[in-house]
Amino acid sequence: MEAIELFGPKLGAMIIALASVYFVISFAPVWLPAIKAFRHKSRLPRPFLFVGTVAALVYGVFSFLVFAVLLPVEAYGIFIAPQLEAAGMAAGAGLLRVSRFFVNYWWVFVPPVQLALTWYITSQVGRRWAYICAAPPNNSFKPNPLRGSA
Repeated sequence: MEAIELFGPKLGAMIIALASVYFVISFAPVWLPAIKAFRHKSRLPRPFLFVGTVAALVYGVFSFLVFAVLLPVEAYGIFIAPQLEAAGMAAGAGLLRVSRFFVNYWWVFVPPVQLALTWYITSQVGRRWAYICAAPPNNSFKPNPLRGSA
């Protein structure tokens, strides 16, 4: 109870509300496709597979963006920029400022980016999901007449 006395009841309630919203939005890659898959009007075939596929795609694309963009920028800021600065060339100062901003406040950007990715991937995969789950036509396998039929 010391934390509530430290922050006061209004600020404590606001922190709890913001943490709850952050928590709910962070699981958007699971609950948003589940809403689309289990709707009674347009229920998708294999809904659990749809939810898992969309969640895996969202987390995969997000991880790729982090590793493809932020990791090289951080490597530049840790290994190359200090050497350039020691040599008297201040190259990439703007990039380092932006990088430090993202390092300090990355947690603010995770839920909105995941929410946007979830919405986009859910809409794109959801339109094609019935076709993805459909079995191939029966006449797609034609035995080779030279080998004979089994």
